[in-house]
Amino acid sequence: MNGVRLEKYYVQEVCSPTRSALMTGRYPFRTGMHHCQTLMPGTSAHLPTDQPTLPEALREAGYATAMIGKWHLGYDSWNHAPTGRGFDSFAGYLQGQVDYFTKEIGPDNAKGFDFWRNQTAAKDQVGNYSMNFYMAEAERILDERDPSKPLFLYFAHQEIHIPLQAPPDQRYADACAKTTATENRNTLCRMTNVLDESIGDFVSMLKSRDMWDNTLMWVTTDNGGMAQFQDAFPASASSNYPLRAGKATLFEGGVRGVSFVTGGLVPLAAQGKEVHELLQHVDAATTLAALGGASLPLADGYDVFSVIARGEKSPRTEVPVNVDPGACILPSADGLAYSALIRRNWKMISGKSGTYDGWWSNGDYIRENSTKIGQSVDINGTATWLFDLESDPNERQNVALANPDVVSEMFARLAELADPSTGFVEPQANRPSPLALPFLHGGVWAPWKRSDLVV
Repeated sequence: MNGVRLEKYYVQEVCSPTRSALMTGRYPFRTGMHHCQTLMPGTSAHLPTDQPTLPEALREAGYATAMIGKWHLGYDSWNHAPTGRGFDSFAGYLQGQVDYFTKEIGPDNAKGFDFWRNQTAAKDQVGNYSMNFYMAEAERILDERDPSKPLFLYFAHQEIHIPLQAPPDQRYADACAKTTATENRNTLCRMTNVLDESIGDFVSMLKSRDMWDNTLMWVTTDNGGMAQFQDAFPASASSNYPLRAGKATLFEGGVRGVSFVTGGLVPLAAQGKEVHELLQHVDAATTLAALGGASLPLADGYDVFSVIARGEKSPRTEVPVNVDPGACILPSADGLAYSALIRRNWKMISGKSGTYDGWWSNGDYIRENSTKIGQSVDINGTATWLFDLESDPNERQNVALANPDVVSEMFARLAELADPSTGFVEPQANRPSPLALPFLHGGVWAPWKRSDLVV
């Protein structure tokens, strides 16, 4: 009630591309970070070093900077890990996921530890639930900060990512006693309670230190929740209802993000309101940089604080949800385009929508298949969807054949965005390096390139 809900805010369909946008203010297809399968352990892909990150820009403007939680933006050398990209301190993990207790990731033949304090493996945290470590680190940062400097904290929570593991505390089980549709749904409920409690505790930390009135907190997801599209699939427990599908798809359930802005810097007149203007992840980085007296000169985002704080019209007229004319590799869809664009009330998906489809209800968690409604149509050899989000926000009616002029306009714009002359680059290679395997580094997933090299 003290914040502003962003009801038309878009992210990528998976985490690494969104995080790259939040850290740079750049569309992922302009940094080579638009990977539909996210960054693999041991990949050399990373945020390009020829364009500044948000923490680098803010540190240049006089800020202290800190990061807690999930990085997942490359780490082949320490130059490309958090402490090499603008953060004074880092406490968390480098991959896309890690066990909440063992701090390991990988198959049995390549399992490795991944949990860090700056550049030191935090082996003392084995057996402890991750959230306790993160909250202790948040308190340390606030207590040890230099009060003469403003602070930028990127708190990238591990909850509610797989593996689905909740702490054994009985109060979380009690809170979710009525969530019984599936075992995974119950576990996810308990994990969400942990997340909710941690945010409340962090706000209390700020208030008890007289920091809240001078704080702006932007809360955002990095993609929609993954729904159950395979029996007992461990990542499948979320519902984005009434939106269609979820994580790893270009439907609204995968890319229309949950987000709100709160803190004492939100004007009283704006608190408790909703914004239905078009916004995207790159706008968050650009806005925060501007508020901190810094700049991201290559950013694709807009400074939208006036939209949030004063209800002004958004300068954004389109959202390039994803631009990939043929390099994305998905199951049974190698080489198919994987693009989506929103302009005005229209949304078009071209080539491949994702790995699954349907609508999953809350409560009893029943799946409604999409076999008879909203299917793609073939236009010039390309699977195509066109939705009028104003009248059909849940994407049930594909109106591409009834609107050929709109489809033609959208295809032309996607082609323009996919042109290297306008800034498009191919996705960076996303393959594990044999030199990164944990057995070469004492059982740890760690950087394997020298940090004193210019790369």
